Amino acid sequence: MREEDKFLLSHLDFAGCMAYLLDIFWRTGPLGAMEILLRNAVIWVIFPLLLGTSIYFTFRLHFPQFCRIGGAFKMIVRSQTSTGQMGSFAAVATIIGGNLGAGTIAGSAMAVSMGGAGAIFWMVAVAILGSVIKLASAALGVFYQEKFHDQCVGGAMIYIRKGLNSPFLGFCYCLCLVGASLTVGNLVQVHAFTASFTHAGVFVRFWGVLLLMLPAVPILFGGLKRLSIFMSASVPVIGIAYIVFCIVGIVFLRDNLGPVIRNIFCDAFSWNAAGGGATGFFFARTLQAGISRGLFATDIGLGLVAIAHGRIERENLSIAEHARRQGLIALIAPILVAILCAMTGILVLCAAPNLGSNATQICIDTFSRAFSAPRAGYLIIPFVVYCFALTTITAWAWFAEHAFKDPRWITAFRIFFIAAMPMGALVHGTLPWQIADVCIDGLLLTNLFALLRLRSRVAAIYNYAQ
Repeated sequence: MREEDKFLLSHLDFAGCMAYLLDIFWRTGPLGAMEILLRNAVIWVIFPLLLGTSIYFTFRLHFPQFCRIGGAFKMIVRSQTSTGQMGSFAAVATIIGGNLGAGTIAGSAMAVSMGGAGAIFWMVAVAILGSVIKLASAALGVFYQEKFHDQCVGGAMIYIRKGLNSPFLGFCYCLCLVGASLTVGNLVQVHAFTASFTHAGVFVRFWGVLLLMLPAVPILFGGLKRLSIFMSASVPVIGIAYIVFCIVGIVFLRDNLGPVIRNIFCDAFSWNAAGGGATGFFFARTLQAGISRGLFATDIGLGLVAIAHGRIERENLSIAEHARRQGLIALIAPILVAILCAMTGILVLCAAPNLGSNATQICIDTFSRAFSAPRAGYLIIPFVVYCFALTTITAWAWFAEHAFKDPRWITAFRIFFIAAMPMGALVHGTLPWQIADVCIDGLLLTNLFALLRLRSRVAAIYNYAQ
């Protein structure tokens, strides 16, 4: 961790922070100071806002992620594919496919590396707590859905425009959505995929990108029906296969499982685990690493869930009942993704690889040690990253299409999105990641602002309006 990050994490004194930022401004200029502010905006603004919103809706809606999750699973099992070609199961699969990402597995390993065993506890706890934000987003996305070319369309941009009567803020959300799809959902995924093969000693820059482009093109240009079929079929298979890999690895390392579980719960509340962090604020690295992975691995607060569930037609239900059901079903995705990330973290702790390596190498070493085969990780990780990258690329491209109304613009965006994929293998430096951070923060802030403004509408949908 860089020195300026340590300073801002370990000092709550406002005057001290400002003095330090002025010193950075003097030494590195305005860009250096701005970089530090943007990097730490997540810690000082986004985390408190996300957690505060989660806590508010959890109490306002009477703890739905704990009391009504069983009903959500029953609903998705009984649900049928609607006439609009997107059913509840496909919507959840699409959200999970977009959440997984090539960086989710590596990010879970890095959370353990940065925050220790306790980060896993906070990762799962915050994902479960924050899942209520997805409930609120999905419910509003359905409640404010519109008919477009004889199909239902919903999303955060629509309830921002209609619920808040703010077309400009809706436009800002769409702009951030397109930017995030081209970076987080495209360049970053392609880069992580090619990097995983590079770590395995295989140079795949050209044909590796083709492996992603060839299936992505027919899926994206095949319409909603093809995307729905692809996500419904591939995401469960990929997720189950990865969980099986993790379970088998944990079974091989079962002698370490007991101490690992104890460490997870002990370190989660240990002040020693917070070593050097801000006293009383997120327990420093342990809490920060767990919270960041729990929130961002599940895309909580971005509003993407409103797009997926907003495409489901309500058939014979009232609009309020349809919104209520889809909101409850939306609780499933973040909880399942959090479990998958936790499985990765537990396996990493059981295998005890060199945590000083980069995230991809940590995962490779973990599976190699778990299966007692030096090349096991070099075979498993590239395959897993490829599958996760493909689902994320197609999901994010489909989400971003909803920023456009004209079919000609949608077609142009698809072409540009596919054409930009080779850049992910060639990109160097931090610019794409910086753009991704800005776009993600923009999505979070605009969507959370809308959710808080429309909080009474969400409560009314669930019959908790006072």
